[in-house]
Amino acid sequence: MRRAIYGGTFNPIHNDHIKLALAAAERFELDRVILVPTNVTPLKDNSAIADGRHRLRMCQLAAQDYPLLEVSDVELRRKGKSYTADTIAALKREDDTLFLLVGADQYVTLDKWHDFRYIFDNVILLVAPRGEIDYDSLEEKYMEYRANYGCRTHIYHQPIGALSSSMVRVGIATGADVSAMLDPRVLAYIQQNDLYR
Repeated sequence: MRRAIYGGTFNPIHNDHIKLALAAAERFELDRVILVPTNVTPLKDNSAIADGRHRLRMCQLAAQDYPLLEVSDVELRRKGKSYTADTIAALKREDDTLFLLVGADQYVTLDKWHDFRYIFDNVILLVAPRGEIDYDSLEEKYMEYRANYGCRTHIYHQPIGALSSSMVRVGIATGADVSAMLDPRVLAYIQQNDLYR
């Protein structure tokens, strides 16, 4: 099988997350995209992140109409910091081709990640542009990773989209209409559990 790991805080998961996952599945002929909500992200401020059980449930609700999508709680079960290398090791299967879907902003910092050589050795990276990405810098990193580490990368010319989880959270906190940003079941769950207020 051709499986891709798509990790993130998903705080909350929104429509552009789903669009990106489905577009990657189509473009790279993936059999599955695995949504992996992180536990504690080493390079982010974790103070405004909803409890993992809520983020996991929202991912399950957002994915339920799409057979190509599955949701894993591997990082939430592991506790502690969420390291991508550990997640790859946990989800890797002998006969599969494993991909890792990342934004261009993440890609250019990958050589600072925990055990990044393991990541480069065990997945093919699918890189999606975000916002006003500098394609020269992206190409430079691509060449550096390939020359120094044999990293396999496909730069995926499908912009991530304008939505961000922080925009959704601000909208909810200020009482704005965020219904166009979220799956209706995710929005209902947020309202029922009084999240992001």
